[in-house]
Amino acid sequence: MEGQWNLLRDINTGKSNEIEALAYVPMDSPWFSGHFPGEPILPGIALVHMVEQAILKDAETRNERIKLDTLRRIRFVQPVRPGETISINISGEEVDEEILFSFKVTNKENIVCSGVIIAKKIKNK
Repeated sequence: MEGQWNLLRDINTGKSNEIEALAYVPMDSPWFSGHFPGEPILPGIALVHMVEQAILKDAETRNERIKLDTLRRIRFVQPVRPGETISINISGEEVDEEILFSFKVTNKENIVCSGVIIAKKIKNK
């Protein structure tokens, strides 16, 4: 079931503190169900979910455990339509016990969504 909700196709976590990802939004994605009939757009929660998936995948690659905690300054600027490919760029910065992930989602050169996700490291016991 999770697979049909996952839109990420490529995640590049090679650079330190930076994550780049690509996502394709298929015409038949369940994210469009009821959002909005006759004029489908990808819900904002789907965009935030993709950013979350990329952050968690990066942490897993680094053998780190984190807990996403807070969303800040989330802005939805333009709609994403069925059949579009979008890019996700995330940069992380550690501040005390938190990691601030600033992100930008773009469709071609146009910003679709941006914001900050704050995470906390989970200490190994």
